Parts: sequence; C-alpha cells; structure tokens
Amino acid sequence: MSESRTAGTRPGPRAGTLPLVRAEYDVIVVGSRVAGATLAALLGDAGASVLLVDRGDFPSSTPSTHFFRGAGMVAVLERLGVLERVLALGCPPLTHQWMHMPGGGEPIDGPPQDPGEHGYCLSVRRAPLDHLLVSRACGSGQVDFAPRTLVSDVVWEEGRVAGVTIRGGAAIRARLVVGADGRHSRIARRVDPPRQEGSPGCRAMYYRYVSGFRGVDGAEPDAPEFSLVDDEFAYVFPSDGGTACVAVSVNLDTFERLRRDPRSGFEARLARHEGFAERVRRARPASRLLGCGPEPNYVRVPSGPGWALVGDAALHQDPWTGLGMDMAGVHATFLFEAILDWTGGRLDERSALRAFHRRRDEHALAGYRETVALAADLRQMAPA
Repeated sequence: MSESRTAGTRPGPRAGTLPLVRAEYDVIVVGSRVAGATLAALLGDAGASVLLVDRGDFPSSTPSTHFFRGAGMVAVLERLGVLERVLALGCPPLTHQWMHMPGGGEPIDGPPQDPGEHGYCLSVRRAPLDHLLVSRACGSGQVDFAPRTLVSDVVWEEGRVAGVTIRGGAAIRARLVVGADGRHSRIARRVDPPRQEGSPGCRAMYYRYVSGFRGVDGAEPDAPEFSLVDDEFAYVFPSDGGTACVAVSVNLDTFERLRRDPRSGFEARLARHEGFAERVRRARPASRLLGCGPEPNYVRVPSGPGWALVGDAALHQDPWTGLGMDMAGVHATFLFEAILDWTGGRLDERSALRAFHRRRDEHALAGYRETVALAADLRQMAPA
C-alpha cells in the first residue's frame, strides 16, 4: 500500500464523482454502506488509496431493520472510533431483552444477545448510520468517495480482475476490486463466484418506525422486544432519535395475503402480538410502512484473483434473525486484515484471501444455517 499517495481533492460524503477520481487505486470498493464504508475506513487509515463507489446518494436509507450486537457491529464501531458519535444519535444501549411467548403471560427478561465487551446491543436507522460511516471513511484523506456513480463492469486482464469501468467514464484500475454492493451485487454477477450453499427465500418482512414507544414498565425502553405467535415473529427495536422499529416476519402464505393490503394486514398481524401491540398502537407513526419480499439465501465463495465480496454480496440469510449488519461489519474487518497481510508481504494474495474466506465461514456458517433451517417454520422455536 502506498503511504504517501495523494489525489488532490478528497471528496466528502456529498461531493462530486468522476471529475475527482483518479485512474488507479490500491483498492476499489463498490458499495458504501456498512461493509463497504467500514472496509474503506480501515484501508484508508492503513495508507491505502481507495475509491469508494455507490450508485446512491447519502444520507439515504436502505431496507433494513438494523439491530446489531455488542460483539458484532458495536465492536466494529468502537474499532472505527465512532461509537460515541453513534450513541449521540440518541440510540439507547439495549442492555437486556424481553421475550413474549405464545399464550401470553409475563414476558421473559433475558440478557442481551452476544453482548461482547460492551455489554449491550444497538439499533440505529440506516440513513444516519451509513452517512456517519461514509464520513468516517472519507476522513482518512486516502478515500475518494463517488456517490451517484454506477459501475458497469469489471476489467479483466490475464485471468484476474484489474479494475472497473464506470458508466459514462473510462476504466479505473486497482490491485483489488471489492463488491460490497448488496444482495443484487453487480460485482458478484460479473465475477460469477461459486455458490457454497443456498436455498430459496421463505419469509417476508414488513416494518415501520414509530415515536413515543414505551417500554414494558412504561419508561423509556432499554431493550428490544420479541414475540412469537405461530409461524410469525414480531419485534420492536428502540432506535435513534426517539424512534422504534416495529417489524413482523411472515411466511409466504401470509405474505401473499398481506401484499394485497399491506397497511391493514400489518396492523392486523401486530394485533396478534399482545405483549406489545397496545403500546405500539399508542405510539405515533414516524414513517410509512416498508417491506421486503422473500430473497434467496446463499453463501458465495468470497474471493478470487483480484476480487473479493463482503457483506450481503457474499452471504445473505433471511433477516428474521438480524445477523446481517453484524456479519457485514465483522467480515469487513476480516477482509481488511487479509488485505493487510497480502500487501504487507506476510502472505501472498491467494493465501491471504483464502484466510479471509476461512474466517468468514468460521464466523458465519453456523448462524446462517440456523437462520435458514428455522425460517421454514418458526414454530420450531416454541417451547415444548
């Protein structure tokens, strides 16, 4: 990695695109949300020249129910030095959780999921969180950010990826091209990685934001709440800015009925979750109803000559378990460390990227498989 390369203007999160990028970088990262922005920030700190590209603009949202854990994305935010800035957005540390089981009764108060050293989980809306992460990446002085910019293809040379072409512009070269561009990754389509595992999606998600939601004891909430009714999972995540994310995960039969009248259907489904339905009803709507239909589950081989995939571009499971953001952030740190081993001469490129692949699988496959297995019928989680 070059430690002293400069590129003139270093754009901020809303600055221009093609006139500011150079002809060659150490790494091009396509997709600038959790995985991409995290990777770009770490690479920039290490002295790499990075082009961070996104077809969207920032700040902007993306379909996500944005719950993450202390040992996952919370730890990544701490590593990036932005955890205090994230907390300043007004998201409460979620120091425990409530579980409402079928048949009613008192909710079960349990510890936070995978709390790590910090001891809590968080929920932050994607627009402020992703904007903050892009700003952090640009702050290194080594990262050029190109929003509203579409990568049309990858450049191949002698059997390896050597850069990308930008729609309306020339080719831009790099030692490594990283696809962090989500479930419908253009980079993944171009490099066509082998698929390790996969299955059709069998659940859909509807959610909205509310303000003024109160906790189980009537005070400001400090815990997520989960409710299982038949083959349906609902939850409330207290989030930033006084909002809470209210979501329902439904099977495909219910999805087909809901899509005809999503708003009324969503409210009817929530009413079945008596542990928090009345408190949600008393809260004030803070967004329109959002949704995401069934998406395939897959695990892709995440690297090859001159390219790598991270985040949902590499692995996607049904969002009902909320593992996506933790995996995106943590796997970005794994990829960064592999790139550092390669460029620092400790490993050759192939060995370094294989080590990233191995660490990714060790971290993710158990959670992926459990998510997919249970998604077919969540009644498997009900106590006997």
